[in-house]
Amino acid sequence: MDKTADKALPTEIANVVKLHSKLAVGSAWIPVPGADMAAGAANIWGMYIRVNNKLGIPFGENVMKSIGSGVATNLASYLALSGVASAMKFIPGIGSIGGAVLMSASLYGVTLASGWVYLQALCALAKKKGNSFNASDISGAVNDFLNNKSVIKEFIDSAKKSYKK
Repeated sequence: MDKTADKALPTEIANVVKLHSKLAVGSAWIPVPGADMAAGAANIWGMYIRVNNKLGIPFGENVMKSIGSGVATNLASYLALSGVASAMKFIPGIGSIGGAVLMSASLYGVTLASGWVYLQALCALAKKKGNSFNASDISGAVNDFLNNKSVIKEFIDSAKKSYKK
């Protein structure tokens, strides 16, 4: 998937998305159930902020939290496995390891998809409105793009498979 990101995105932006996808794998290995999911969410939110900084889009933290929450809500079904994996960490030893392994691929795929969805929405807005768009325009564009569930499912499944390799 790193190669796909390299082909589809400008280098600097692809590097941000790939870095945060790899950081998501690290958050899966946090042994505290729930803290791992929180770290994964914070990682995605940080990715959006870094992408915005690279693109010169000046939105505040509250706007980015709102957009990040919208994407997370729409990708919640893909995060279900991560929730189960996080809960497995309540079982000492094998549960912690098994939960982290399962969660790694899931968080990697969702983070990569989150970056891809966000950038697709920004590109669609730029084509439609040029540089004159606001936070609600971005939220709307993200939600419009997320309505194409089959494309997103395919993207996340592909990311998980490539991670496992």
